[in-house]
Amino acid sequence: MSLPTESPIAPDPVPSISDDHTTLHKPLGALQIWALGVGAVITGEYFGWNGGLGAAGPLGMLIATVFVCVLYLLWVMALLELSVAMPFAGGPLAYGRRAVGPWLGFVMGWSMFLECLFAAIGTAIATGGYLYFLLSLLFEGLPKELTTTIAALLTVALFGGLQFWGARQQAKIMEWMTYGAIVGLVWFWIAAWPGVKIERIFTDPLLPFGWFGVVKAIPFAIWWLVIIESVALAAEEAHEPHHSLPRGLLLAQLTLIVLVVLTWFFACAAGEDWRRTGDGVNNLYPLATVYREVWPGPQHRPHMLGFSLIALCGMVASYNGMLFAVSRQSYSLGRAGYLPGFLGLLHRSRRTPYVSIVVWSGVIAGFAARSYFNPKAVEVSVLTCNLAALVWYVLAMVCLVLLRIREPHMPRPYRVPLFPLVPFAVIAMSLLAAVVYGWMQEPIVLWLTLVMYLLGFAWYFGWARTRLVRAAPEEASARAAGRP
Repeated sequence: MSLPTESPIAPDPVPSISDDHTTLHKPLGALQIWALGVGAVITGEYFGWNGGLGAAGPLGMLIATVFVCVLYLLWVMALLELSVAMPFAGGPLAYGRRAVGPWLGFVMGWSMFLECLFAAIGTAIATGGYLYFLLSLLFEGLPKELTTTIAALLTVALFGGLQFWGARQQAKIMEWMTYGAIVGLVWFWIAAWPGVKIERIFTDPLLPFGWFGVVKAIPFAIWWLVIIESVALAAEEAHEPHHSLPRGLLLAQLTLIVLVVLTWFFACAAGEDWRRTGDGVNNLYPLATVYREVWPGPQHRPHMLGFSLIALCGMVASYNGMLFAVSRQSYSLGRAGYLPGFLGLLHRSRRTPYVSIVVWSGVIAGFAARSYFNPKAVEVSVLTCNLAALVWYVLAMVCLVLLRIREPHMPRPYRVPLFPLVPFAVIAMSLLAAVVYGWMQEPIVLWLTLVMYLLGFAWYFGWARTRLVRAAPEEASARAAGRP
């Protein structure tokens, strides 16, 4: 492996931001953006959401899902204005830096980094669980925890290597994995059809845990669509981002909403017991559980095995997209001096942030190994990811409004419609969803999130604040606009 001969992190004077050692390739078009968006999110249809079903019942989960679908459609519409106007790999780092200053840029960049990191951790472990389920169809008596952990570690190693290979190569593979993941959902819908009974949706009472249950289901419903914003991190690698980003991202969001609604319907109407399907701790593969209830017995094992193999595409496609987001956010924070400089290095020939890929793959592997001793690791990771996401959703909308006021003539190839109603609606809905975490009786999620933010603040205010790199694109853009 050839190593870069210089670091992009250096004191003034610094190399030009177009220096070959700090510039990403730009191979991504609208189709690749769509695949990246759908692929990164589609794991939400395969696991994680079902904890909300257990908290609210079928109709309660539907209400929470509709709330989240509206939130994310508005969020994507608003995010596009920021991501097209500032098409940098730093994404939220660039928005906060230009709207307010370095401290807000760090808070937003750190929030998205935590969101993507914990999403990747949860998905790696859940992929291991899905691989265990698949192998258990072939071999009886496998130890569940050990098999799940080993499979999760293999997933981390395999896709770390794929990300290192190059953006163009992983984008093409991601595109085909996304197609496979969609085929897996369609396969599930068709297979579940014979078991559909509408009365399973209309429980007695309709809301088994009342409106309180609906509210508690919202953080789980967020998992249906969270990480769609990771596409904004691909802006620096997009060809003509002012065209490819809006087309690809909006199409991805609409595609996902259709997939979400149909998956909810068939999982709830075909599953024999919504409580069993909705066990978010012990049931990491709710679709496979429903499938086996509709088609029980060893004679159906071959097509059950076929579905499981295709469904695995959904898990690995999302993990690949999440690792992409983790490494790009880490790369941009390192390049600009907000995180250690070595995280901002690119490989000389591959043009990939190989140090960030290796470092955070190692961290994900560590958490995956720790899950051997913690059966709630996936649920905690999912909820921590979602809470960190809500933090920067609110801050991003504040930045959008501030930039409209302070820089009315800033070039904006795409403008959010119905301004300022859309950003204000995103703020209100995100704050409501965040408040729910105080009622969830999961203190580990709040404490873990708080500790992660305290560590980030300690690093920024204790070290990074005085060592920012003026030549980084996010910094240069803000300074050119007159931000100190």
